[in-house]
Amino acid sequence: MENRKKKAWIYTHIDAPEDSHGALKKQYEQLNTYGEQLHTEIAGSSSDTGGRPGLGRQGLNLFLEAKDSRGIEVLLLLDTSRISCDEKQCGEFLRQMAKSGIKVCSPLEGRLSAR
Repeated sequence: MENRKKKAWIYTHIDAPEDSHGALKKQYEQLNTYGEQLHTEIAGSSSDTGGRPGLGRQGLNLFLEAKDSRGIEVLLLLDTSRISCDEKQCGEFLRQMAKSGIKVCSPLEGRLSAR
């Protein structure tokens, strides 16, 4: 039986307009370690800065565009606030990922699903 690693994407986000304290790098390192613990292969990553409301952020859109072409099976992010602070929007995003067969995982919250 083949023991293939699932392909994962790391998504990092901070509300600050710029990353002057290296927060995105710290998030990436934490998520990369978490991905190793989950036995995934990191197939890509993206990040966003700024508190732009909604899901129309460039880094998140990059993931959405790449998820099918790269065969992404797992999305790694720090917590649900990296998607959206709006519960309804976050729930819709998580439902969309579930329909696409993508597991959304967080080292702080475990496997994420719409409530």
